[in-house]
Amino acid sequence: LMALEVSELLVAMEEVMQIQRIRRLDKLKPPSLLRRRWYVVAVGFPCATYVWFKVLKGKGLQLGKLALDNIINFYQEHVSVPLKAVYNELFAKDTHETISDRKARTEAIESCKKMIKSWLDETFPEMHENERKARAEKMDMSLIEQKKEESIKKIYEINSVVRMSLIEVQFIKKELMNALVAMDEVMSSNEINMNLAAVTPAVLAVYGAKYVFRVLFYALLKLGRSREEVYASFRQVILDIERLLLMRDNPPSAPPPLRWAESQQPRHLVVSGSRLAEGSPCVLSPEDLGMLMLLIHECRLLLWRERTRFSSHIVRNISEDLAELAGERGAVSVQQQLGIISRMCRTYPFLKVVSTGVD
Repeated sequence: LMALEVSELLVAMEEVMQIQRIRRLDKLKPPSLLRRRWYVVAVGFPCATYVWFKVLKGKGLQLGKLALDNIINFYQEHVSVPLKAVYNELFAKDTHETISDRKARTEAIESCKKMIKSWLDETFPEMHENERKARAEKMDMSLIEQKKEESIKKIYEINSVVRMSLIEVQFIKKELMNALVAMDEVMSSNEINMNLAAVTPAVLAVYGAKYVFRVLFYALLKLGRSREEVYASFRQVILDIERLLLMRDNPPSAPPPLRWAESQQPRHLVVSGSRLAEGSPCVLSPEDLGMLMLLIHECRLLLWRERTRFSSHIVRNISEDLAELAGERGAVSVQQQLGIISRMCRTYPFLKVVSTGVD
């Protein structure tokens, strides 16, 4: 029963501490962007409206409509239609559009075979039946070309020449249908590549717009900081903390000042014997502890103001690490504080040494 009461008491204490923590952090919450940049809105919006109507002189509506139409056409040509085609190619094979009529091609081939077979039966009756069938199946035009070359010299065989010309026309039609089928197969095999190439301008436009927006938002207007800049600032504060702790990690005592007579003699490095005894913990002095608390407060302030740049579990873990570093979870030595810094640099990816492109 007592264990249950203690457990409930601890849970209630955790809830109260969480509420107090949120109340304290709300006081550090900066005002909204509109309140901080009210002068930009108060001056910039009227000036921009005046310039818009003064320069364009009533053509603003037409210009806006033209820009909207171009954006819609660009979206349909480089985003909507190519992505739908890629989806149909991957998941709906039956909806593939073709430029050839395969049924008409089959009918043209069969008609050409029948015309050649009929011509061979009438022109070369002495030829073996199997050979005539084989030539018709292969659509061999050599005999027709040879016979046409001989018959065109005789005017009374004009009907035969016309018939052979019609057979050649049917053969050419069959070849054209085969070419269309081949083109259709080539286009079908490269349709995904062409659609992805069509999407490329849209991807480049989005990337360029994102870059321009970041430059205007972060660099020129100073309306905020990018993720890389926030991470770089946090790493810089952690670096200052580590420098402070390393310089205070059981350092040797300063050497006594030299007198004039001793300064003429060769100098030897003398280590003071006022170092802490072996095994005794090294702690920060009140001045160094105050400096450490200022740096930790800077980390907490950065973590709270830019909390959208961090995930919730990272914010919770970093807050706990900073509390341990400040000694809020119990007394800590310099060695323990250096261990906490080392653990933070190993655990959080944004604290690792990477090139961010931000000085």
